[in-house]
Amino acid sequence: ITPNAPDYVRTVLGKLAAGQGDDLPVSAFAPDGTFPTATAQYEKRNLALDIPVWDEAVCIQCMKCVAICPHATIRAKVYDSKELVGAPKTFKSTDARAPEWKGMKWSLQVAAEDCTGCALCVDVCPARNKTETKLKAINMRPQAPLREQEHDNWDFFLSLPELDRRKVKVSALRHQQVMQPLFEFSGACSGCGETPYLKLVTQLFGDRMIVANATGCTSIYGGNLPTTPYSVDKNGRGPTWCNSLFEDNAEFGLGFRVSIDKQREFAGELLQKLAPTLGDELVSGILNANQSDEAGIYDQRERVAALKQKLQKLSAPEGRLLLPLADTLVRKSVW
Repeated sequence: ITPNAPDYVRTVLGKLAAGQGDDLPVSAFAPDGTFPTATAQYEKRNLALDIPVWDEAVCIQCMKCVAICPHATIRAKVYDSKELVGAPKTFKSTDARAPEWKGMKWSLQVAAEDCTGCALCVDVCPARNKTETKLKAINMRPQAPLREQEHDNWDFFLSLPELDRRKVKVSALRHQQVMQPLFEFSGACSGCGETPYLKLVTQLFGDRMIVANATGCTSIYGGNLPTTPYSVDKNGRGPTWCNSLFEDNAEFGLGFRVSIDKQREFAGELLQKLAPTLGDELVSGILNANQSDEAGIYDQRERVAALKQKLQKLSAPEGRLLLPLADTLVRKSVW
């Protein structure tokens, strides 16, 4: 467990990871059995003997390596060149090739301590070095000599801003794969063929995603204590995940959907009752919002944030009931 991990991760999850879980009191755990997400990032297993190294001069920025990586350890970002101020000397960047990103910088970075060394990224890479044809835009190199510098490079990479999701064409792989994955560093087998799909789903819907998981591989690498690979964005939003027992999964997931729909329906009723106080424009905007794309979701979140500010100042009983339900007015993605 890394030194910068939150206290709960170090004192509770760290004990579990060290095989000392029996020493923990019951009071160390949440009464409802929930565990925090975004904790797999603190393990740093250092499993790989060899890791992928990016050659920016050969890369065609196709994003296939990012898409296929089972553990979300290869990532790309597009950003303004001014963000490179203070970058480590070994941090790599190049000009973005896509016309819509003209004038911006592009980086591919590997999380050396989280990579499992499966080399799928090398297998899928279509770009060849023209002078040494056995080499590609990504090539495997020993991890140990690179570990320290890549640790610093990874930390810097994470500090770079994420691309505005409203400007991303989700149908294009090149755009899609610069979106932050909210499923990372799982305990799946090296080279797993399932987790790239899960990672993609979280890139598209993860900040409002609720998962009713069926028992199988997904329950082992998705919720195997002590850590959780489902993660959160800078706003603290990410997938909510729970696993049911075997044949009960359909009912379990249906319960999620029905309860969310009912809460949203009740929130809408309360909203209409409060329209004279809150203002018809805000109420109508929330109830009739188009939430079919990222721009619509973003706008709805802005309206709901404004709603919550107003509700905190209201003493009406409907206001007190609506406040904890307000976030249900942002469309949820149930899986």
